[in-house]
Amino acid sequence: MNIAMFSDTYVPQVNGVANSIKIYRRKLEERGHKVVVVAPTGPANDENVLKVRSIPFIMEKQHRIAIASTKEILDFTRKHEVQLIHSHSPFFIGFKALKVQEEMRIPHVHTYHTLLVEYRHYIPKPFTPPRGIVEHFSVWYCNFVNTVIAPTEEIKRELESYGVKRRIEVLPTGIEVEKFEKCPENVRERLGLSGKRVLLYVGRIAKEKNVDFLLKVYERVRSKLSDVVLLIVGDGPERDEVEEYAKDKKLEVVITGFVPHDEIAKYYKAGDVFVFASKTETQGLVVLEALASGVPVVALSQKGVKNVLKEREGAFLIEEESVEAFATRIEELLNKNELRAELSKRGVEYVRRNWSVDTFVEKLERIYYEAIQEGPIPINTTLLIKEFVKFEKLKGFFERVEKRIWR
Repeated sequence: MNIAMFSDTYVPQVNGVANSIKIYRRKLEERGHKVVVVAPTGPANDENVLKVRSIPFIMEKQHRIAIASTKEILDFTRKHEVQLIHSHSPFFIGFKALKVQEEMRIPHVHTYHTLLVEYRHYIPKPFTPPRGIVEHFSVWYCNFVNTVIAPTEEIKRELESYGVKRRIEVLPTGIEVEKFEKCPENVRERLGLSGKRVLLYVGRIAKEKNVDFLLKVYERVRSKLSDVVLLIVGDGPERDEVEEYAKDKKLEVVITGFVPHDEIAKYYKAGDVFVFASKTETQGLVVLEALASGVPVVALSQKGVKNVLKEREGAFLIEEESVEAFATRIEELLNKNELRAELSKRGVEYVRRNWSVDTFVEKLERIYYEAIQEGPIPINTTLLIKEFVKFEKLKGFFERVEKRIWR
């Protein structure tokens, strides 16, 4: 079949959604399908990727807002004889996906990658929408596609609690296990970490990732184990605050900046313990990548993370957001080599057994065939917009914004 992936992010951007699309695109192509991508970013010289016009997102310059014309996208999808849409964002490109669904009369599958209610802080006041509006928007979008894909059971239950009526299938992204297991390179020496014990975090340096909590944990660990370093692989809007905190507290924190995902495996190999404290993850692929790399994980048992990790299957899960409890588990792993080796082995086996992407792509293929069999969901995008703005809370929101602007 011919599939079009619609997304507001794609490689070379480094994030879970971009990586998910890249992995599934390759696996679907290996199974004989044609996959094209519509996104603001993409690799050079790939005729199956339409890099649409875009502008930087004001709050985070590395992210782009698509401003492409519908005609440009329709010409591309018709040229490639697309039979099914798979959208990965409900916003700018997501609206275009609905329009293509309407114009080409083809089925539409949507993956709800992100708990949108937890990311409202990226929209500056007074424009920050109330939680109810975000929930309503999620329902509005999801109810006009054939099937919604949720990365975890918890996200499925949350969408159902919002009022989503369409079929919801649980399908994690999965991990290319061999890529992390067999990576021969280790960047520890290059980063000046030889002879150190390394706490590793991979991800965006952002408010929702709870990095400030990790800094407090590291400060506690460092007070007892002076040879421990915190290695942060990534970048983001809170980087300056992290660097300032580390300087004030005289903590040894190494920040690499953004690393292409094709190179990320060698950075996992530099870690002794992987630490993760995000409370907003839909899945948390990085914790699985760490386990596949043989690095034990200590993480807060929150949201998607608690649905993908199991206690002592390569990981220690901390129920309460307690600096002391989190630090104690880290110290235990750093001080007990046999325990660390045991968790390392169990983590690799756990990921290989439960989270291989080769297993999940078969289910994705089935979801596609079922959507094609069901046929397109008839929609009128003009009426959809009118229906959305009838929502009472949305009216009130716009009234408050108007008062704030004109007072």
